Amino acid sequence: MEFAISKNLYFASPLVFLAIFCYNFENMKTSIITLIFSLLCGLLSAQQDTCVKSIALDAVYVTAEKISVYRDYKYVTVDFEIADDKFFILQRRSNSQKNFRILVTNLVFEPLDTINIPDILKPTSLEFDIADNVQIVTQDSLYQIVNIENKHYYAFPVEKNHYREVMSRCLFMTDRYIYFCDTRAEGYLLNFYRISPQKKERELLFCNNDLQKYSEIPQEVQWHVAHSSRSGGLWFGPNDDDWRSFLKNIWMRPEQAYLGHSHDTLYYFDHQNRRIETFDEDLNQLHSCDISYPEKETFWRHTIYQDRAWGTFYTIFSTTLNEIDVITGKTIPKINANNYLSQKMIIYKGNLYSLKKRRDSGNTEISFIEKTKLY
Repeated sequence: MEFAISKNLYFASPLVFLAIFCYNFENMKTSIITLIFSLLCGLLSAQQDTCVKSIALDAVYVTAEKISVYRDYKYVTVDFEIADDKFFILQRRSNSQKNFRILVTNLVFEPLDTINIPDILKPTSLEFDIADNVQIVTQDSLYQIVNIENKHYYAFPVEKNHYREVMSRCLFMTDRYIYFCDTRAEGYLLNFYRISPQKKERELLFCNNDLQKYSEIPQEVQWHVAHSSRSGGLWFGPNDDDWRSFLKNIWMRPEQAYLGHSHDTLYYFDHQNRRIETFDEDLNQLHSCDISYPEKETFWRHTIYQDRAWGTFYTIFSTTLNEIDVITGKTIPKINANNYLSQKMIIYKGNLYSLKKRRDSGNTEISFIEKTKLY
């Protein structure tokens, strides 16, 4: 039986992965995952104790015209992901630190499947990878959720540190390339590049160089050291490490760049030069515009979000989610995202899904997924 899984790419080393990717790119969408993991991970079979059952839920209710909430009163929602028009909701039973499961539902939270997780795995979160798969993150490993004839299993374990080492640079993949970002100098130098199975070599695309600002940080730290030393015991300001952290993360924060895509179109957000550049995958420029959204005046969160299904781009000013018009460079306010209270946010098919957690007056943990329509 072949696994009907698309674009799977977990491996023992970056070189092995690249060799497999270049060798059999066209067939990757079908059986390559079985080959990779049977050879490199020693996996003989998928986990077999997955249980499928139907549950009667009264947990979806409407709270406003554009807002609905999913909450299961018997379980605490730890994390969630969305893939293939399905929710994957990591839960544990209320008043327990064990009894984990992953509830699979459709987009209106109707249950489709349940994956029971053994206590020994101790799951902590879920991740969506560049191959459009959902990964279960445990204390020391990751397991991919696979769909075999409409039943879901966890399989293909990979050691967590190795996974992080290999995947930390990967941004996304298309039918022709895998795209990467090499981060250096604490984020002040970003090199965006890609690898194709035909060329089998790195192709540099964009470079975001803010090293001049980075070089000024030691001078500012030295000034702080000298000033605090002269004050002696009367100095009540931040210590040297805190001052450096303030400079790096706030006062002299690097002008971050972002590379995204929608189908075979690339979008490069060059915040250093305040431009949005649009290219096809042959690097023919399709469009270019100035970034007109304000950054400092409206407490820009320095993060670009993208609708996983529709490809629309968003960003946040203070607590307001704004759609970015990649043709004009302007933004359109959508809703109050209240992202400070959100554990996780995913935009999918014109809806914002947020995981909210809090405790009631009796210290009982309350968690729910909030859906907000953006249109």
